[in-house]
Formats: sequence, C-alpha cells, structure tokens
Amino acid sequence: MKSNYSSENFMGDNILACYLRVSDEDFDLKQNVLKDESTSISAQRRLIHSYIESKPELRQMNIREFLDDGYSGTNFERPAIQEIFQLVSEGRIGAIIVKDMSRFGRNYIETGCYIEQIFPLVGIRFIAINDSFDSTEYIGNTPGLEMAFKNVIYDYYSKDLSAKVKSIKKIQQKRGDFVAAKPPYGYIISPADRHKLEVDPESAEIVKTIFRLTLSGWKPVKIAQQLNKMLIPTPAQRLHKLYGFQCGGFTEEQLMSGFWKPRQITKILQDETMTGATVNNRVQVKGVGSRKFKRQKTEDHVVVRDTHEAIIDRDTFLQAAAIIRNRKTVRTDNRQKNENLFYQKIYCSHCGCRLKHEVHTRNSKIHAIYYCPHARPSGGGTCSLHSIKDEFLKEQVLRPLQIQVQLILDKQVPLPKSDKEKLQSRLRAISRLLEQNKGKVPRLYEEYRTGNISKEQFVKQKDAISSANNELDSERSEIEKKLCTIESAQKKTESESLLEITRLKTLTQNAVDLFVSKVVVNSPDSIEITWKSKDIFEEMYNRNA
Repeated sequence: MKSNYSSENFMGDNILACYLRVSDEDFDLKQNVLKDESTSISAQRRLIHSYIESKPELRQMNIREFLDDGYSGTNFERPAIQEIFQLVSEGRIGAIIVKDMSRFGRNYIETGCYIEQIFPLVGIRFIAINDSFDSTEYIGNTPGLEMAFKNVIYDYYSKDLSAKVKSIKKIQQKRGDFVAAKPPYGYIISPADRHKLEVDPESAEIVKTIFRLTLSGWKPVKIAQQLNKMLIPTPAQRLHKLYGFQCGGFTEEQLMSGFWKPRQITKILQDETMTGATVNNRVQVKGVGSRKFKRQKTEDHVVVRDTHEAIIDRDTFLQAAAIIRNRKTVRTDNRQKNENLFYQKIYCSHCGCRLKHEVHTRNSKIHAIYYCPHARPSGGGTCSLHSIKDEFLKEQVLRPLQIQVQLILDKQVPLPKSDKEKLQSRLRAISRLLEQNKGKVPRLYEEYRTGNISKEQFVKQKDAISSANNELDSERSEIEKKLCTIESAQKKTESESLLEITRLKTLTQNAVDLFVSKVVVNSPDSIEITWKSKDIFEEMYNRNA
C-alpha cells in the first residue's frame, strides 16, 4: 500500500490537484513485483498530463500529484484524498482532476455531495476526463441525472466486485492457493506464482530451532529471550525487509527496534503452514471498503495439505502442539487454584504499570507471582521491579486488613459500600441487550427473505448475534454468582461478617473486594495499600496529634 502526495512541495495557492488511485484488488504492491507503482497508475498519470497539456488555463496552475495506491474508493479514509480536503479547507486548491469519477469515489452519496455542493460552494473546478465532466460547464446548474446515475453504477459496481472477489478467493482457498498478502514466518511468496509459497532458508532455520527447543522443554518466553540475545529479526522486521510492510501501524523506527515476544513463538508453533499445508481464511474484512479485519476461529480456517515444501514434519508439529495444549490446560487448572485476588488493583511503583498475575509449576510445586511486564525482556526490560510472590502479598495485606477490621468493630465505623449497585446496574444492561438481540434475528431473516442480504451474510450475522448472546449469558452468570455471594454475606450481621474476616487464615476475594482499593508494589518485600474505607490508623493518629 502506498500513499504519495507529490515529488514537489508547492507552498502557493491555486493548486491543480491531480488525483490518482488504484485499489487493493489490483495487488500491484503485493506480488513481489519490482516496481513502485502499478500500470494502472501510470495510465492515469499519462491521461491526466495529456489533458492538462491541451488546456492552457490548467498549465498555468501549480500542478501537484496526489496518489493513493491500495485504497478502496468506497470511503474517503485515504491519506492523499484527506490531504486534498485539508488544502481545500485552507483555500489553496483551485481545481481537482481525475481519470474518471470512480477514481475520486465509489460511494455515490458522498461523491455527489462533494461534486454538487461542496466544491461549487468553495469555487473549486472538478474534472473527470473519461466521464467528460467539467464543473465549469455546470455553473448555476446541477450535473443532472446522467452523472447521478453513473455514481450509483460505480457504487453498485464496487459492492458487486467485492462479492465476486470473495467468491474467487473462496475457490482459490479450496484449491490450496495462498491468497493472503503476507507470507507466514519461514516462507516467501514465490516469484514465479504469487499464490504459492517457497521456503525462506534463513527464517526456516529459526523455525526449526523453535520447534527443537520446544520439544526439549523450553517455554516460549525462554525461546523469545534467546532469539533476542541472538539479535534475530522479528517476523515483522523480516516482512518489512522483504516486502516493505509496516505491520501493526508502527513507524519504521518502532518496527526496527522491536523484539521477539512469547506469543510470536506460540503462533509459529501452532501454524500448520510449517507442515506444508496452505492455511487461508485466518481473517476477514469487516465490510466493503473497510480496512478493519476480524480474526476467524481456527475451525473456520481453510486448510489444504501438501501444497508446498514443509519446514517441519507433521509428527514434530503434533508433538509441539500437544506440549502447548497441555501447558494451557495446566495453566488454566493452576489459575483456578490460585485466584487473582488483586485483578486491576495492583500496580508497579516504578513505572505505574498494572502488574500481571502468573502461575507456573517448578519441581512439581505451584508458584504464583505478580510481575511487571516492563521488567521482562519481552516487555523491553525498562523497569527495575521484577516480581512479588502471591503468597507473600496475601500475607502482607491480610494482617493490616484484619487489624483495620478489628478497629472497625471496636469503633463501630460503618462498612464501606459493596459493589452490589454496580453489578445490579450491569445486570440490567445485559438484560436490555439480550432483549434487543431477540428482535434482531427476525429482522435479519426478513432482510434475507426480501433479497437485501445474501444467505452467507444472514448466517454470518446470525452467528455474530448468537456469539454476542453467549458472551452476555456468561457475563450474567458471573455477576449473578458475585451478587449471590454479596447477598449471602449481607444476610449476616455486619459484626458477624467482620468477625469472620478477623479469623481468616488466608485472604479471600470477598475481603479484598470489600476493603482494598489499590496496592502499589515498591519491591519484592515492600507494598503500599489504599483502603476503600477511611484508614482507621490515620484517623486515630490525627485525633491524638
């Protein structure tokens, strides 16, 4: 994808904006073709320059080129067109010229608004060469039915083309063609056929190393640290070097200063492409002209085996997959046994980052800690605080909490308010959302029945509603459990509830939720606690002062 405004920087007014655009469907910059621009762009440039040469009044203007390569015309979220609009607002544009109306935009409502209302209002001449349109010929009039009809056709064409492209891609996916823009780590797109993958010898060796270390017992975090020590380029850095991609919206400087992270290791270990299979349909665009993508579930991936040379044999891949899966299962079980009592309540005093909870086994013993992400090599290693033991933290919070509770009993200070009201409010909101979703499916079916949407769109949107309902139901169950705990606690007298806390041997979630507002960790053996209720020690000190 490319956006280019001009090779010259005109600072004057009366600019003639020559706008050129080609969309993603041309794939010009994604086929490893050694040229900066597409033939389509070159053709547009020649046509526009030829037209300008034939018009003396245009030759007298400050001619400036604006280029969007790889951007859809269904919306105006394009860097070069936004630059033009900015210059329009500053009063510096005198005229805009395009090959045809579809280059400017395919959304007939927005395009018509600019051509018929905005540009005439600010005195900007608009020319679409192949449509034989020049706004100077319509001064005092509207472009008429013919132009409006063309805009509708362009809009329809874009949507129809999108559907056809999707249909073709599905056929290619089932055939085992590689249709994604970026090759997986370990491979390059074949120079002879952009729908085939070839092994990249340099990165393939790293893939083999990752699998070998995994089978020998190394965890992703340790492998990532080792690759960082070896100064091995990350997958994003490799893509930038080979194809010029700037992944994740990072600047080139940010990209080149990146480092390996455990999730990148796990992604490679779980990628079936390494066994010689082509894996498509990992993501789908959210809508026509949208630049946002939605990651698809693993079961929705289209996998065709034996389409290219394998880096890892299937047995090795399955062994590594089993190790990763077992670790996830153990981690889930350990987390259930070692609850994160301080979720969103515990912070690092050095960098202000929220600490993360981690549970792991060592010598058959379960260890739980809170750590600062910035202190680890995978997080940049910029913080001096490493971790604090979960068990130690609970002990350090429980003792002063019990003293506070005892003082509350002695002084008869009211208990701090629980989160009951917030939870009840969220429960009501969930009920409203579920009720709203009930009416969506019948309306969706009506849209499908009348032909406004395809069967595929109907099924996809219905599944999305069903998925949202499942998430809401799950959240509702969690809230109901919490409310049940709060209500059962409230059935007891305040004194009984507080006495229970003073007898605790281990800190509980209920005690933390009721009294602790925030915990700041200074070092592995030093913390600061902010209570939800007024600090009784502080109050007594102030009275005696």
